[in-house]
Amino acid sequence: MKKTAKDDYLQSIYKVIYYIEKNYNDDLTLEELSKVAGFSKYHFHRIFKSIVGENLSDYIRRVRLSNTTMKFKTNLNITQIAQTSGYETNASFSKAFKKYFGITPREFSKNAKKKKGYTMLEPKIVEIEPIEVLYARKTGDYKISAEQAWNTIVEFAYKNNLSGKVKTRYGIAHDNPSVIEGNKIRYDACIEVSDKSIRPQGEIQSKLISGGKYAVFLHNGSYELLGETYKNIGDWIVESGVELRDEPQIQKYLDLDPREVEPKNLQTEIYVPIS
Repeated sequence: MKKTAKDDYLQSIYKVIYYIEKNYNDDLTLEELSKVAGFSKYHFHRIFKSIVGENLSDYIRRVRLSNTTMKFKTNLNITQIAQTSGYETNASFSKAFKKYFGITPREFSKNAKKKKGYTMLEPKIVEIEPIEVLYARKTGDYKISAEQAWNTIVEFAYKNNLSGKVKTRYGIAHDNPSVIEGNKIRYDACIEVSDKSIRPQGEIQSKLISGGKYAVFLHNGSYELLGETYKNIGDWIVESGVELRDEPQIQKYLDLDPREVEPKNLQTEIYVPIS
């Protein structure tokens, strides 16, 4: 496959992935998604699996189920979680959930509400505007996928002379690594740039980080220790009874170049979308 053709395929399929992740609780049809991609529905399945490595229906199911895991820490009951996750009935949701995770939603709910962290954090509450970013998506264990994604976006930045034009770095860790298979975990390395003429190409995509209300927690220290802060955030969600918006949590890296900072001095803000 020629490079330009491959780049076009990547751009089209990643548009579909973004569309699915924003609309996963709707009844997504093959015809609808093939139109987003700009392919005939007869070829769309093959191209999607070739690039993503997963059948379309399996990918949609995984996104839906992955996005339910944080909702179990809120005051939503299982029926409400099912209805807000693209499932018409509690029975169909429970069957899909147990088949994927090997545990019933009721059992998962009990575990999700157990205290996991050690410190009750107090966030600051902020309202932000939507943020336009360029990003690279990689899948796999976060330690590996994050490094690969940042290598990809940094290479793109060098090729496009973005030195001095990168305003902020963000990371989006879509999946809970304690329940999602390691090779299926999704990570986006994102940069906000001042030069809006830079267009995505190949593996580099563009999207909007949703604006709105967020609870913001500060993590001090190595990125490898972010998991401990996430445990504390989980406890805060349970204790506060806050209602979560249907958006991913965002990591905002306050150090533009982490190579220039000792790991113990790194600072990361974690944005949790709330209503």
